[in-house]
Amino acid sequence: MLKNFAFVLIAIFLAAIALSFVYPQQIKAELIEFRDLLRKTEYSNFQPGEEQVWGIDISHHQQQIDWKKFKALQPDFVFLKATEGSTHRDSRYKEYKKKAEEQGAIVGAYHFFSYTSSGKDQARNFLKFAGLKKGDLPPVLDVEFTSGMPNKKSVQRELLAFIQFVEKEVGVKPIIYCECDYFDKYLKSELGDDYILWIADFWRKPRCKYQFWQKTDKFKHPSFKGTIDYNVYNGSEEKLENLLLE
Repeated sequence: MLKNFAFVLIAIFLAAIALSFVYPQQIKAELIEFRDLLRKTEYSNFQPGEEQVWGIDISHHQQQIDWKKFKALQPDFVFLKATEGSTHRDSRYKEYKKKAEEQGAIVGAYHFFSYTSSGKDQARNFLKFAGLKKGDLPPVLDVEFTSGMPNKKSVQRELLAFIQFVEKEVGVKPIIYCECDYFDKYLKSELGDDYILWIADFWRKPRCKYQFWQKTDKFKHPSFKGTIDYNVYNGSEEKLENLLLE
């Protein structure tokens, strides 16, 4: 009986993978839920390795944070959502940035890209609000698949407009947050290997070259209610510090 049940689960899982090519976003979400069900215990007990350089990324969605408990499990770095699109600004960004810095964490700001406004306008909104300074991580462009995306050429044009504007104003190449498939489809041909990638992959070690890896969104930290994103840096603390803005 148990053996037959296992075969049924495997068959369902393989069928879901096949359907993911037809209904990618919907099936992907369901597969992640299935993964989380199977690995609930693993994520509940997940802890950083001793030698691991790791960090978290947060936004206003985390709401109240118990900063007194932050040092009980202190990240090496914290990425904070600053802006989205050409007008939205995260209501907790400046508060969280100040608090994280007071705790001694390296901080960085990211912009969530929208496909409904120009890349240049979004870059202006991001830089004006983020307040990047010496000792911060390089600016981050967060780009993700979504329904109803424009055609490939339009996406590439606006992404490059954002990247080039930020690079010109700040003097460094922005970090690109995305999935390997997104990078391969929209940015690899335009950027090559010259940019730092922060790759989101909750299933396995990324197959593309990366420096940051968003490994799970089910990490438990004493400062936060619920779970948050956990990230690994592919290098030493010294190497991470060498990335900081001068």
